[in-house]
Amino acid sequence: MPPRQPLCPASEYRGRGAEAVAIDVLDQLLHYFGEFGPVGLVVFLFIVLFADAMLIPTLPELFVMAFYANSPTLAWGLLLLAVVCSAEVTSNATLYLVVRRFGLPARLERRMKQWVRFLAVSDERAILVNRVAPVVPFMGAFIATMKWDPRKSLLYVFVGALVKYSVLIALVDVLFEVFEGPTARNFTLAAIAAVVVLSFIQGHYHKRKRLGPVASRVAHLGEHGGRRSPSGAPGAPAPPADGDEREGGGRDQDEDQDPGERDPRGA
Repeated sequence: MPPRQPLCPASEYRGRGAEAVAIDVLDQLLHYFGEFGPVGLVVFLFIVLFADAMLIPTLPELFVMAFYANSPTLAWGLLLLAVVCSAEVTSNATLYLVVRRFGLPARLERRMKQWVRFLAVSDERAILVNRVAPVVPFMGAFIATMKWDPRKSLLYVFVGALVKYSVLIALVDVLFEVFEGPTARNFTLAAIAAVVVLSFIQGHYHKRKRLGPVASRVAHLGEHGGRRSPSGAPGAPAPPADGDEREGGGRDQDEDQDPGERDPRGA
């Protein structure tokens, strides 16, 4: 079967009422980036994914689905997947090395550890969960801070990116198999918006379900400098106890321990 043609110009559909609005939006985006050529698109997509993992959210799902919609062929889809996976692994590995080399402020590290411990899983599997419910940003920094196995973590980054973006590309491909030009274009644009919105909602829901009021208490403790000092000063820094595990745990954990365990000097 011959490869399908790229999306038709929006000018062919102008004057068809409300449908033309959605068509023009996606076509303008594709037309603008199409001027860079295939190599320019690949380089731009790599930068978008690299920045998303390192610095700021850039909605990479939008660009991957839109770029694939411009020429929904097997070769182009495989190339996009290769760019996505390489960019995800490279960016997270770079951030991991930077954090391991220079470190982070102690207070920030404590908050990051508290955050991960309240999730459904607190080991490398959190990387895979984060693909479904994105609640852990800057994953490379968490890999270094939590001292996860870097090889295993980067493998999960690769697998998670491959599965997620394969599903998104397959979704666009199905739309162009089922619907004709303008209709497929409209559904593609709607699918892009739905993916972004659902990702945000799922992350927010997962965060509230897993953390709930406990997270609010941890945040409150962090804002006020942790435990009180022996003198009772409200703003005193927390002592460097042996355990970030007890950080933010408060009285609930102390109540579960024997008196002898709480006081190493014993009775």
